[in-house]
Order: sequence, then C-alpha cells, then structure tokens
Amino acid sequence: MDRRIIFIGLLASWMAGCGKGNNVDLIPPAQRQPASEISAQFLNSSTNLTLSQAKGKVVVLDFWASWCGPCRMEIPTLVKMYNAYHSKGLELWGLSVETNDGQPNDYFNKFISNFDIRYPVGLANMDTLKSYGINPIPATFFIDKSGRIALAFVGLHPESDFTGAIEKLLAE
Repeated sequence: MDRRIIFIGLLASWMAGCGKGNNVDLIPPAQRQPASEISAQFLNSSTNLTLSQAKGKVVVLDFWASWCGPCRMEIPTLVKMYNAYHSKGLELWGLSVETNDGQPNDYFNKFISNFDIRYPVGLANMDTLKSYGINPIPATFFIDKSGRIALAFVGLHPESDFTGAIEKLLAE
C-alpha cells in the first residue's frame, strides 16, 4: 500500500513538471557566469571540441553515465533536440563521467550506436567534472552564445524543459 502512495506521489510531481517549456526561467544575462572550458576524449568526433570554438552557438553539455537509468531515459530527448536544433545553431555534447571506469572504447561505441546518438560523445576528464561540480547525474548545462551558463538541470527533466530552454537561448 505504501509503495503505491509513493509511486502516485512521484508520478504526480513528475507530471506537474510537464508543459510547454515556456516556464523555464533562464538566468538573466547580466547574472550569468562564464562556463568553464571542457576537456574530454571524444569518441565519435574526429576533432577536439572546446567551448571557445563554439562561441556564437548555444551549447548544451550533458553529463551522464551508461549505467545511470535517468541518463539513459533522457538520451532520446537529447537525440531529438540535437536533430531538431543543430542546424539552427545548437551544439550538444554528451560528456560521460566514466573516464576512470576502465570500459574500452568499443563499449561506448556500441552504446552510442544502440541509442543512435549523432551528437559528439566524450569521456570528460576529472578537471572538467570538478569545475562543473558534477554529482549527481544527469546534469545538463545550457550555455549561451557568449559562453556563459544560462541554466543547469540536475536529474531527469521533461522534453518540454529542454525545448523551452533551447528555443529561448537560440532567440537571444
């Protein structure tokens, strides 16, 4: 009986977060802090990606792990967002926290293929994880065209929140 009440409560709180995404509040531009540069071993990109190279574009950094259930649940939304907005100026980079887990690159390449991930995926180094204070995951950072953090999510969020944030940042 208690499990049902807890489940219904969690479901109700999750559903309350659903909507058009227009209610996503970005950090006001004057209060935004510069995003820390990232360093990662990218697995499905031939170039080394940096935030300084992405100035003028909206960048979404998604910190995740292959063993993280909420991370795996969010990946289809990220794939959809990348496919819909990349041509409009969105960069989306998946940064795994599994840099020290000892998994071979083939493990991640299969994961990328299984989820049909087209955006760059890399293994974030420890300095990057520390500079973004990553714990827990998923953690998603929305970086404006000037390279400043405009919003951050921790945990699983509905697609409408991603859409709302991305559309607002692209319009700036």
